Amino acid sequence: MNDEKVTIQKGQVTAISPEGVTACMKDDDFYKMLLEPKMDTCGLILPDGVKCVISRGQMTIFVFQIPPRLYNLKWIANDSKAPYGKDAKYRDVRIALPYVNLLAVYSQTRHRQMRLTHNNECFFRNKPLSSLNDELMYPALLNCSKFSSEEGKPLSWLCTQYLKVDSLSRIEDTNKYIRTSLSRLISCLWETGFNLSSEKHEGNSWYSESVRRGVDPRISTIEKWQEATKKDQLFVLDVPWIGTGRTVGQIINRIFQNHGIREKMAFSISDLSRIVFNNNKYETLMPIFFS
Repeated sequence: MNDEKVTIQKGQVTAISPEGVTACMKDDDFYKMLLEPKMDTCGLILPDGVKCVISRGQMTIFVFQIPPRLYNLKWIANDSKAPYGKDAKYRDVRIALPYVNLLAVYSQTRHRQMRLTHNNECFFRNKPLSSLNDELMYPALLNCSKFSSEEGKPLSWLCTQYLKVDSLSRIEDTNKYIRTSLSRLISCLWETGFNLSSEKHEGNSWYSESVRRGVDPRISTIEKWQEATKKDQLFVLDVPWIGTGRTVGQIINRIFQNHGIREKMAFSISDLSRIVFNNNKYETLMPIFFS
């Protein structure tokens, strides 16, 4: 095997792997990937509710905040024979929630198009976000998964099984794509029935974990939550939700790291080569023998 190589010549950057696989991209696009981030929405009109947008490498995270309000939700019924799925039985509930913060995670295709991933996370706060140094709290909600082991996994993964991300790929306009995908992500959170899928597949939900830890007797059952809501819709701003022990900025950095994106761009040959391979199609070089 040969060593990795990256060459820049005649407006093109070419990378060759040790296995002889090659990939190319325009030098202008390559240089843009090396630049430090700047304060620029790049022509994007930010949807209402977006508090900040942070990009690194080929990934962008939108921090979306919903203020405290009442919600009409479909919650799994106590007498449901199925814990989730098409046979699960639901009931209508009306509860108050504090500030809800969604971290919508987008990746960039080789054609530099933004695409929503299934790696989105959800959190609570009792106050509005004012800084990346603000701590986020775990959401006492079903469908927000607590993995048995958090290493390499989302902290509060939002189940988006029924969000058909691929069906959005026909939208070419970036502004329209971001608005539509965010809207569908929010709809997926509130309109999909809240069930026990997280308990079955990921280990637990943050609602069940909050109940287990005795966070607040007013939310210990969904019935008590509804009763507390009737008495005072703003009681949720006094609930001591389970803290993540991490700030918004730290959780965003954690998401990047889980996807192999470093905080600072390193300029080793392997790092430069990865940029080229991640942004283009590649092919295997046929060996040439000289007599």
